[in-house]
Amino acid sequence: MPLNYSKWDNLELSDDSDIEEHPNVDKKSMIRWKQRDIHEKREQRRLQIAKLKSELDLNNVLRPRIETVINALESKGVDGYRAVQRRIKESPSDEKPATNAPNQPTYDMMLGQLLGDVWREAAWLVDGDANVVNGGVFIKGRKVDEKSGEPAWSTDATVPDAKKEVMGAALTERLKFHVSLLHKRDGEIAKEIEHEEHEQNKRITSEDMHEGWSSSSVTKAGPSPLDKPKAAPKKETVETIEVLNPGASSSSAPAKAATGDDDDDDDSLTPLTDAARDFANIPLGAFEQSYQFIQKDASVLTEATHDAMLLEAFEAERRGDKALAKRCVHQSLLINYCRELGRDGVGLFFQRMITKNPKSLKMFADDFTRTYGHVERRSRELAEEAANDKGVEVIQLVSEDPSVKIGFNIPDGPPPAELRIEGEGADELDMDQVRAFLNRKWEIFEGFPQDLQKALQSEELDAVNKVLGDMKVSEAENVVELMQEGGMLSFSEDGVRDMTK
Repeated sequence: MPLNYSKWDNLELSDDSDIEEHPNVDKKSMIRWKQRDIHEKREQRRLQIAKLKSELDLNNVLRPRIETVINALESKGVDGYRAVQRRIKESPSDEKPATNAPNQPTYDMMLGQLLGDVWREAAWLVDGDANVVNGGVFIKGRKVDEKSGEPAWSTDATVPDAKKEVMGAALTERLKFHVSLLHKRDGEIAKEIEHEEHEQNKRITSEDMHEGWSSSSVTKAGPSPLDKPKAAPKKETVETIEVLNPGASSSSAPAKAATGDDDDDDDSLTPLTDAARDFANIPLGAFEQSYQFIQKDASVLTEATHDAMLLEAFEAERRGDKALAKRCVHQSLLINYCRELGRDGVGLFFQRMITKNPKSLKMFADDFTRTYGHVERRSRELAEEAANDKGVEVIQLVSEDPSVKIGFNIPDGPPPAELRIEGEGADELDMDQVRAFLNRKWEIFEGFPQDLQKALQSEELDAVNKVLGDMKVSEAENVVELMQEGGMLSFSEDGVRDMTK
């Protein structure tokens, strides 16, 4: 199996040759400045990402509240809008973004400010003295703000009946405009976060290195499948190579170390146990049922069960049982999460999943989609490979003895009218039989397909084998028999034979 080293492509290495020196600055100072610049840029990017995500979270809170006000306007009119303003003023909520910044305004303060601005803009629009330019409300070329004040009728506790309907429509239009701005800003923030995270992930840093679950944090009250056993020391067998002159070369072959046991050979996947099979039959998303099962039988939280569960997912997917494959992937992820979190984190994990914590559910759903997608894709690839690997029987001319060369004796045409044979033993031959044999040889050759005739005339074994490989087995066997009948195959040994022995 080839190893994938692509994760090291983003590892940033440097040495002294990477530093551009300045004649008036020593090299050590240049190196320190370079390192500080790298760390400062990383910190700035990290803070920028955190700021963008905080803004996105804020918009996700404010948008539904604005839409609630719009619904109140559409159902109750201006009176519903005024009721929301009075509630914010008289009994505001202390809920606010978790920024820990001094004087951080609450959500109600921000919403109240927006509702006040929208009321002022709508009032001037209803009054007829203002107009909308690029989404903003202007009076005589100046943007409406707190300094612009409000029309006298809009400062009263109640709005005149004649203006209520028009005022409600203007308020609704302005609020929807602000909601559209939030949607547009969310798209811009998402692109900025994607860009910053892409730049951040271009290089592997020390911040990307995390320590996994440590067994030292698990209490030793009793054995558990989540406790990692201490690995026994492995015996090593060292094979040394003895040379005639050890000191002749410094590049002599190094000693080869081989461990006494091979993990890849010894580790075998065991089938699902009865408990694991019952665990795999729990429906998708039934976290409470899975948690109760684990509390009763924690034997399923083993690495062997996790691996067997994934193997069963592959087998089920290849059989077409997608429902079982998805359940096995789902439960194997639960096992993996429990093993990573340790005994102390299992309860907290299932509590978040059972209470439907949005972030936890999204993270788990993404892992499930990615893992099942891999199982589905890999199963399909294995099926295609198995279909393509089915061997096709072919006939090829191959000599059993490597020293024997296969040649071809191809006729140039039918035998001439006057046939003459010279040489030793020529007098003993029957000319009629020779003529009949040569005629038969020519008939056989003419009966071959054109591509086979051309391959035989080239006297290249590979060319003939290629034509035979494209034929059916029965057809190729018949062709080889006809070649033998017509004496078209010749076998000769390479080199010069010593006939004196």
